[in-house]
Amino acid sequence: MIAIPAIDLINNEVVRLFQGDYKQQTAYPLDPVEYAIEIMTNGLEYLHLVDLSGAKAGKLVHQSILEQIVSQTALKVDFGGGIKTEGDIRHLLKSGATQVVIGSLCVRDPEKVMEWIETFGTERFILALDIDGNELKINGWQDASGKTLEEIMRRFSRFKGLTILTTDIRRDGTGSGPNVDLYEKLVRNFPDQRWIASGGTESLQNLEKLRKAGCYGCVIGKALLEGKITLKELKSFNDAGL
Repeated sequence: MIAIPAIDLINNEVVRLFQGDYKQQTAYPLDPVEYAIEIMTNGLEYLHLVDLSGAKAGKLVHQSILEQIVSQTALKVDFGGGIKTEGDIRHLLKSGATQVVIGSLCVRDPEKVMEWIETFGTERFILALDIDGNELKINGWQDASGKTLEEIMRRFSRFKGLTILTTDIRRDGTGSGPNVDLYEKLVRNFPDQRWIASGGTESLQNLEKLRKAGCYGCVIGKALLEGKITLKELKSFNDAGL
């Protein structure tokens, strides 16, 4: 399992939201590009870059920060937020994203997303299926979808090796620990996909539980920003899993 640092962006600032609520946001005095360089210099290989402004606006907003990070680091960067068209995907891949993260469209137009997967390849995508209770939330977690994760996964389960990032919104930003039972269930029910956990992880013990649950990865945001886990500890955790 790999632990993946996250940078969430609003108006070019590094931020964290509480349970996805844009009205409950904390900004951190960090330059996102400099923070990405620090992540790389600590020996980490991956970065999860989230364009929260783009997710809310329904269009790409922070692609220039992606370009700066790619040009100044060797990080493998996945980028999500505001991706709506095939042109967006081509632009982000050309800009250096290793993978693009598709969220709301997986729910609203799964056929289109499946066409994109077939066009660009399974390895180029991460599907973001984020739950609030039993229901998927869309549009930057602002709207209820009326769909469950299992309903949508039945559509995408034919893509073996597809990476799925699932955030438990009720745990996100709370530091209450990840929903290990949820990920154990997802790994058991959909064993051909690569599951990335997100939401609530704040310790190496939490990470070890997710590794035992069979997760492919875990995204770490607030715990890093607030010093509960260090980048060096993430590096050691990843190395121990080799």
